[in-house]
Amino acid sequence: LSSLPSTSLPSTSPPPQPPSSSPSKLQTQWVLSSESSMHRRQCPEAVDVGNGGTNHTTITIHARAVKSNRPIGPPSISHRSTYKNTVALGAFRCIIVTIICLCLAWFYLIYQMATNLDSTTATGQQSSSSLLARPHIYNPKEGSRVGWLIRQKIQRAQMRIQKPVPLLDVSQMDSPVLIFTYERAEYLERTLWAVFEHHPAQQQQQQTTNENIRSDGETIKRGRIVGAPIIISQDGNNADVAAVVETYRQLFEMKLGIPLYRIEHPRPRTPSNNEYNFYDTDWALPYKMLAQHYGWGLEQTFSGDVYATNTNKHSRSISQPPMPKRVIILEEDIEISRDFFSLMNATADMLDSDSTLFAVSAYNDNGNEGLVSDPNRLVRSDFFPGLGWMMPRSVWDGPAQQPEARLKGSWPEGYWDDWIREPNVRRGRQVIRPEVSRTFHFGNVKGASQGEFIKKLSKIQLDEVNVRWEDQDLSHLDTTAFAKDYWDRVSRAKIVASEVEAKKEVAYCDVRIEWTEWKQFKLLATKFDIMKDEKAGVPRTAYEGIVEIRYGGGDFFIYLTPPYLSDVAMPTDFGSKAFMGFTKETLLQRLGISDKPADDYFRSY
Repeated sequence: LSSLPSTSLPSTSPPPQPPSSSPSKLQTQWVLSSESSMHRRQCPEAVDVGNGGTNHTTITIHARAVKSNRPIGPPSISHRSTYKNTVALGAFRCIIVTIICLCLAWFYLIYQMATNLDSTTATGQQSSSSLLARPHIYNPKEGSRVGWLIRQKIQRAQMRIQKPVPLLDVSQMDSPVLIFTYERAEYLERTLWAVFEHHPAQQQQQQTTNENIRSDGETIKRGRIVGAPIIISQDGNNADVAAVVETYRQLFEMKLGIPLYRIEHPRPRTPSNNEYNFYDTDWALPYKMLAQHYGWGLEQTFSGDVYATNTNKHSRSISQPPMPKRVIILEEDIEISRDFFSLMNATADMLDSDSTLFAVSAYNDNGNEGLVSDPNRLVRSDFFPGLGWMMPRSVWDGPAQQPEARLKGSWPEGYWDDWIREPNVRRGRQVIRPEVSRTFHFGNVKGASQGEFIKKLSKIQLDEVNVRWEDQDLSHLDTTAFAKDYWDRVSRAKIVASEVEAKKEVAYCDVRIEWTEWKQFKLLATKFDIMKDEKAGVPRTAYEGIVEIRYGGGDFFIYLTPPYLSDVAMPTDFGSKAFMGFTKETLLQRLGISDKPADDYFRSY
């Protein structure tokens, strides 16, 4: 203590010591300095020393910390342990805040759904499409994938919590929709949403609501449901596509009461990580893979195997549908019109019973705006257009009288659509199609054709008139009746010498231009802005070699006709060449075409 300044000790005697039996009052404070790694002790400012409990002396000491190697005071506190404790506490707080936010979000979601259900019950309206907004799919430009997955989960939770609509009668679902898809999830979603919006089950569920059928276990029986069940055939296992399918599975099953099935085609591994260069050596590879997928998907559907492999994947308990009598075929980039399913339903019985028919298609290859006019008109055609079509079981398995004409077991390795158009496959059978298309092909990227016909396809007019085809008289589509009426109208058309004259006269009457060579036909097609190619000797949209357009969208036609129409009488086989054994050469000879088109450059199936 002698070294400490400013003490008030007496000079004659040492400071009194407190007795051991009487503890003194001692106040001590320990501090950890940030400027030094050593511990410093702050000396007491005041020490009260008792003297027998009656007298005491106050000693005041002013001192600085004394440097010492001896451990003094409580254990030292390290910077590292302090940092760890701080981080752990912060993480714990973050977890608690996150849990609270999630709980609030779920409570809000449940409140919203409860509010929607209460309002729906109060108004008595349970329209299928009004209970759920269009599902949101992942778009890298709109946000993170994690956010999209969360929204998907929330939408599915909404569908599970909300009361499902009554199931429709599965025993009446013998006309499934088969949709082929690969890896374009955004395209598939657009197609599925159009199918959902325009599906005939929407109307049936609305009738159910009006009749106050609300029991979840009750099944509605209203006759045949064309377009059910829904079958998605996926080529490969793209995760985004699978997520879209799962979302729409719940949408169709919970909000329309019809089942949705997903089958996965084991896609062969392709070079360059599935990237494809159209000008590579094997430029036909996409067409080959597409054909293999088509053949596999059709067999899975017609055989009923698709129903046996999806028994445990539905959102609710659904019985197994019957074997398909016919199949409606779409692709992931085809949008349908409002009356698409009505068209298929109205023509289904005719397709089943008429052996001269091969398919019903909703597409017109020359259906450009300004070249078509009548939305209520259906015609027969020798050209198979595809792009939204229906095929009967008799074509897949083969007709009873011509079993060798079946497609099953002879499906090609590539170019399936051109293969179907070959004379030895089509066998003179025809297709029913509308004048105004009921489908629109919107895909222009990552397709097998690499957007080859995108400029032409984008001009096709999608019908906006909702025709109830079941109420239309379709008797004119009978083979004999249609051939006679068509011959009478075409043969009476005014013959003109050029396209200029045809464009002028068509405002007043039907006109026709005769062509004798393919070079001449292609030139005329270019001037009228229609498809100029042909397949197996048949121009696109042609009936008996005749191509029709309503130039200007008026009431009259321009017919591009082969020279045989100059004959006075209608040929005996006009419009009825089914199973007559015509080859491409004999067909062209009958039509009076003098040259052979150069379209055989890819004929290797």
